[in-house]
Amino acid sequence: GLGWVNPWLRWLAAQPPIDGVLTSLSSAQSVQALCKTVLGTPTVPPNVLLGWIIGVLLVYFMVMMMIPKGRLGIWGFIYFFLSSDQKTRKPDDANPDIAAASCKRMKVVFIRHGESEWNSVFNEGPKLTMPFRFLKALAQEFLMFFDQDSLFFDSPLSEVGIQQSWDLMSFLASQPTCTLENGQASRPVKELDVADLVSIIRGDTGRSIVVSSILRRAISTGFISLSPRFLKTQKEKDKVQIMTCLQEISRNVDTLSLTPKLAAPEIPATEANLKHMGDLMSHFYRTRFDKRHNKGNKTLKQKAIKRQEEFVKWLLDQAKGETDMIVVLGHSLWFREFFKSYLPKASQHVAKKEKMVNCGCIAFDFYKDSKNVYRIPPDSIKEIYGGFADKSKKTKVKKAWRVAHNCASDSRRSPSSRAFVVPVPSRRADGPRAGRETSCSGGGSCTQN
Repeated sequence: GLGWVNPWLRWLAAQPPIDGVLTSLSSAQSVQALCKTVLGTPTVPPNVLLGWIIGVLLVYFMVMMMIPKGRLGIWGFIYFFLSSDQKTRKPDDANPDIAAASCKRMKVVFIRHGESEWNSVFNEGPKLTMPFRFLKALAQEFLMFFDQDSLFFDSPLSEVGIQQSWDLMSFLASQPTCTLENGQASRPVKELDVADLVSIIRGDTGRSIVVSSILRRAISTGFISLSPRFLKTQKEKDKVQIMTCLQEISRNVDTLSLTPKLAAPEIPATEANLKHMGDLMSHFYRTRFDKRHNKGNKTLKQKAIKRQEEFVKWLLDQAKGETDMIVVLGHSLWFREFFKSYLPKASQHVAKKEKMVNCGCIAFDFYKDSKNVYRIPPDSIKEIYGGFADKSKKTKVKKAWRVAHNCASDSRRSPSSRAFVVPVPSRRADGPRAGRETSCSGGGSCTQN
């Protein structure tokens, strides 16, 4: 029944450049020795050699398909070459009727994740040492092959990323508590100060919902930086809604999730083993997920524009209720493309050009009027912490940040072994920029934490 295979293999083996490759392989001593051991003769026709190669590859793929991470690896290979994920919504200059009673508005806060293991291998440090960092990470990845964990797929936070998340938490915890009464928490971003916005983010006042990408680095950044909030709120009422539509925009495998559809992500092993903080992180991972919007990994059909539209629809549905703010835990490219899509086309705002820094925190208002005009007013964008990257200062800032934390290592243990006792980040010029407005102008009362 497979008689048609041999003519097809002979035809394929005769096609350039396959014929040249097969000729070179058949003349190699190692291949001849293998053929003699397996087939009893050192020389085999090109079509037979090609058949064996195809057969071995098929067996390999069948075995890989039986292993979850193997299936993800095959999907990552396919996705890298066939994806057109960067297709996003085209911006326009239409002006929404913001004053109309029918116009919907929602305050949104974007929080970018801390540095990931993928970033630390490929984007940080001297380029000359990158091959060594890659080989080290590859060895670690090999040891985790049968575990629901990875450094490359769904890349978790690095040690630096954990520290950055803690620095953001320290800043948020250091801001005065503002009690916004009589609907003041529903005011637009530009009518509120940084301390007002932080109070809503922390859950001190108003009503807010936390949502996240299904990728673990975004989730863990939220659990660390917003840990005071989750420690004081009821787990039944304040869960992180994980959403496939917030998955990062890229072909790289670090943007693919390890978490199946409608399942809860598993905590990365490095975070579960953190001294003092590991138990708390594990508790959050077990109890703080709303999985309804986890549709599994993004597909080839779920281009960025589809995910943007899905999120905007969900966002505006929340505007119908009593929600004052949506806190989004996510990624630099997704955030930048969102700003590019919904800021006016003519706007030259930095949000359209630069990525948010790791653990940057940005607030803005999002509008939709009765004519289906969607808009982020440029003057509503407010930097709460970190802000946007400055390419001219990027290297200098990262170097200063790392030197500052390395210098403190004599008196502070590393995040993997200490009790997470760190000072509130200073507002120096070469470090992350914190919000400069700290008084409360929303009409509520303020007290210092």
